[in-house]
Amino acid sequence: MRTRALLLGSSLICSLMLWSAQPSTAQKTSDNYAHQDRNQIFAKFVEIPGAERLGSDQCQACHEQSAKNFRRSAHGQQSLQCEDCHGAGSLHLTSEKHGQIKKFRELKAEEANGACLSCHADHEQLQNWSSGAHQSHNVRCIDCHKAHAAETSLATRRQQNEACSSCHRKQEAEGRLPYHHPVREAKMSCADCHDPHGGTAANNLRASNLNDLCFQCHAEYQGPFTFQHAPVVESCTKCHSSHGSMQRSLLAVSQPTLCLQCHAGHHNGSGIPLLNGCTSCHSSIHGSDIPSATGGSVFMDK
Repeated sequence: MRTRALLLGSSLICSLMLWSAQPSTAQKTSDNYAHQDRNQIFAKFVEIPGAERLGSDQCQACHEQSAKNFRRSAHGQQSLQCEDCHGAGSLHLTSEKHGQIKKFRELKAEEANGACLSCHADHEQLQNWSSGAHQSHNVRCIDCHKAHAAETSLATRRQQNEACSSCHRKQEAEGRLPYHHPVREAKMSCADCHDPHGGTAANNLRASNLNDLCFQCHAEYQGPFTFQHAPVVESCTKCHSSHGSMQRSLLAVSQPTLCLQCHAGHHNGSGIPLLNGCTSCHSSIHGSDIPSATGGSVFMDK
C-alpha cells in the first residue's frame, strides 16, 4: 500500500508539473502577437473601409504640385505611392467634400504615427518608441520629419537642434546662458544625449542612467577612485546643470555656495566662512586616490 501511495503521489506531482509548464491561453495569444510582423499590426492605420486604390496618376490630376515635390522626395525615390500612406482614394474622389482620406495634420498622434509605423515599425532606432516620452506626449512623426522632403531625416546637427528647440523652449534658453554645452554652435546635437525615438532611461537618455551618459565624454571623472565624492556617485546634476548655467563648469550654483550646501566650510577668526572657490585647493573634487593626514581624503592633489 505504501509503495502504491508513493507511485500515485509521484504521478500526481508529474501531472501538476506538466500542467504548469503548459502556456496559458493569454500567454499563447501574447506570444503569437509578439511574433507577428509588426508592420502588419500597424497596417490598419492606412486602411479606409470600402475604398479602393486608384493609383498616383489620379492623385496627380488634382495635387499636381504635391506630386511633383513627392517624386523628388526620399519616399518617392523608394517607389512609394500616395495611397501607401494616405489610404485608398476612391471614396475621396467621389465624396462631395473630398473627405475619406488620411490627412495627417488632422489625425490624432496614434493614427498619424501608426501610418508611419506601418513601414517603419521594424527599424532598429524605433524599438523603444512605444515606451518613449515623445510617444506618451502624443508627438507625431510629422512634427519633426517632412514626409515629402528630399531628406526626411534631420541630416545636420543644426536641423536636429532647431527641431528640438521648437518644443523644448526651457532647455533652449538654458543653452543660451554663458556656460553651456556646444549645442548652440552645432558642435553637439540634442540627439547626442537624448534619443528622440525613445531611450532606455528617463528623459530618453542614450544610456542606462545619467552618470553613464556623462562619462561617455567626461571619462576622466568616472574613476574608480579610492576615495569617492558621494554626489559624483549619485548624480552629476547634484552639482552641474546639464543644459547651461551662469556659472563656470556648468555648476548649478556658484562656489563656495554650492559646497556649503553640504559642507561647513572653512572660517576665519570671526566665524565668517571663507569665500574662495573651494576647488582652488580641493582640485580633485570628483574623487581622489590620495589620503589625507587625518584619514579619508579631502580631495587634494597632494
